[in-house]
Amino acid sequence: MKRLILISGLAVVACATEPPPAAELASARAAIEQAATGAPAELQAAKAKLNRAQDAAARGDNVQARRLAQEAEVDARLAWAMSENELLRPPQ
Repeated sequence: MKRLILISGLAVVACATEPPPAAELASARAAIEQAATGAPAELQAAKAKLNRAQDAAARGDNVQARRLAQEAEVDARLAWAMSENELLRPPQ
């Protein structure tokens, strides 16, 4: 029984000591800048998630901030890829 309590306590401590997601936030910002002319809906989703990530980081919710920053980066990369695809599409 003591092991179960110890493990539960460690899980709480691990969540409480999650480092700030500085690298993830920076990567998301860079991807959004790169996709500045990307697909509007995807780019808007990326910007909204980055804003939510920054809010979560300011509240100290680093787990949520990291997840949202990673999602923002993926959305921005999708926006960039979609715009690149349109540029490479032959005229019809």
